[in-house]
Amino acid sequence: MQWLKLLSLGLSMNTRSFLQDLDPRSKLIFAATYLFLVACSNDLISMVLYAISGFLIVFAARLPLVYLWNGLKGLLPLLLALFCYHMLLGDMKHAAILPCKLIFFILTALVLSATTAPTKLADGLEAVMRPLALIRFPVHHFVFMISVAFRFIPLFVDETDSMLKSQKVKHARDQDKRFRTKIQSLLQLLVALLVAALRRADQLALAMDARCYLPGNKIRARRLQFRWRDWMVIFSAMVLLLIDILLKGAIGKG
Repeated sequence: MQWLKLLSLGLSMNTRSFLQDLDPRSKLIFAATYLFLVACSNDLISMVLYAISGFLIVFAARLPLVYLWNGLKGLLPLLLALFCYHMLLGDMKHAAILPCKLIFFILTALVLSATTAPTKLADGLEAVMRPLALIRFPVHHFVFMISVAFRFIPLFVDETDSMLKSQKVKHARDQDKRFRTKIQSLLQLLVALLVAALRRADQLALAMDARCYLPGNKIRARRLQFRWRDWMVIFSAMVLLLIDILLKGAIGKG
């Protein structure tokens, strides 16, 4: 549970970096392209290319190394488990590739959330997904649901952590370590979390109703606008896509 608190998803930082002033749409397009290429690649040469690209992204974001390490530190057991599992199967290629993919995904999420305010990120996501409204997809409702879920993550992590600590104190003198007792404690925790989620949702609904919230009735203080930096980022995404296609073609011929 501690590593979730260290991830700090949804909390932006004022790093005064190149990425801080970019339009959220360009960052989302680049991140989607980068993660799509990472997910579809299964060769070591491509992983080296994406590692270099990830290093440049982190360098451009100017994030503290401690912040990135805290975000990855809790994933070390999972990374080691993936590595050992594929090594036992004799698949050294995937033993190196799969942990790298997971690292790239987490670092991209950390950089995107740290360099973009949640409101700007929601506006950018809604603008990128706006063409889906032509097929009557509820874009505004979907983006609003995602933004609320991300804002609630730190609250639920704190509540879960406090509940776990209270359970440890409550059963500190309990010597009964049977499986049934552990299952009962887990069920009590899940029920308490469900009640807390319903209570938070009810409070949010009352607050929205008191402010006369209507879907789509949103006034933005600042309109999204592309600049030359944003076009450079999108061009970089297209260059990365072209390099990946050329690499796959060269590897296929080899």
